[in-house]
Amino acid sequence: MLPDPAAGAVPEIDAAAFEVELRDSADVVVLDTRDREAFAAWHVDVAAGNVTNVPESEIEANPEEVLELVRPHPRLRVICTAGKASRRVAARLGEQGVEAVSVRGGMIAWSRLLRADEIAVGEGFEVVQFRREARGCLSYLVTAEGEAMAVDPAPGIQPYLDAAEQRGVRVAHILDTHVHADHVSGARDLASETGASLLLSEAAVRRGVRYAKSVETIADGTVIPFGSNRRATVIALPGHTSDMIGLQIGRTALLSGDSLFADSVARPDLELGDAGAVEAARRLHRTLRERVASLPDSTLLLPGHYAGGRRQGPIVESLGSVRSRVKELTLGEDEFVARVVLDMPPKPANYASIIAVNLGEDLPPDEAARLEIGTNNCAAKAEWAVA
Repeated sequence: MLPDPAAGAVPEIDAAAFEVELRDSADVVVLDTRDREAFAAWHVDVAAGNVTNVPESEIEANPEEVLELVRPHPRLRVICTAGKASRRVAARLGEQGVEAVSVRGGMIAWSRLLRADEIAVGEGFEVVQFRREARGCLSYLVTAEGEAMAVDPAPGIQPYLDAAEQRGVRVAHILDTHVHADHVSGARDLASETGASLLLSEAAVRRGVRYAKSVETIADGTVIPFGSNRRATVIALPGHTSDMIGLQIGRTALLSGDSLFADSVARPDLELGDAGAVEAARRLHRTLRERVASLPDSTLLLPGHYAGGRRQGPIVESLGSVRSRVKELTLGEDEFVARVVLDMPPKPANYASIIAVNLGEDLPPDEAARLEIGTNNCAAKAEWAVA
């Protein structure tokens, strides 16, 4: 391992500014110092393809080879998992006359960036969609009559607080649609910060939530008020997990959690494992046929995930459009089950540990953050994994 540089000895860039560079500049070159397996599974998306993977150990063993790779590039950014190895490598390159800037917080900080877009849903509601573009996770702030509900909030809660303040609304409710397996939930932190009620389905609590005393349980048909005149209704959508719920916003939109996406259906194996995947897939088929098929084609689908990557504008589709695109919705039960179980990609990295944390297991924040390294892989389709 290379020696640690003195504090302030290495130039750094924060993750948000780094992402701006990636979006706006074609001349940024990224040197990823993680091991090759981690890089192959998941890495920074550089528009011009200027990303090179050389593990720190190889740089230490043969720095001249790395210098030849990076010397011609004046805008060199070095990244690792959490920002420590990248500082060491940047310092070593600096000693060799190469100006290198370390990404503060590394892949963890970059993966937690949120990009917000508003979605017009009508009936007095406003919705802000937050995209974790590095991982394909979607979350929401639903507002009406001066009150807001955060749905499936990510671990970094400040963007939700900022969005509520900008709109002059009070965060009154926080909802997790299920016990997540691909990312650490920010729901408890946001509830603690705002004093809002923390909502989980009764089925989620039955899965063994350790903080159940601080939870307000909800079930299929529970009506959640916004002010005095607006209502959202909980709808049970089991299949991806036994506790999956969605939220009908008035008569115009469905927050579908991880049951139905804009281009796929959910995978059924993350709660019950391979042995329970077939039965869970049958339950998901019934959910989509009995609970979603009855909704009008004009209903706006607001999913819990997408395939990841930088987008211009929110991820939102009419159910009519989704029905024409997602062929699984046209299949009978047996064919649906066979298709969904066959198409499952590798499970999300560290999914069992992430479930444990979201059920209430205590881990230091930095350890919990490391669990999220990797793709989310919550859809059934193998090609849907975030690169």
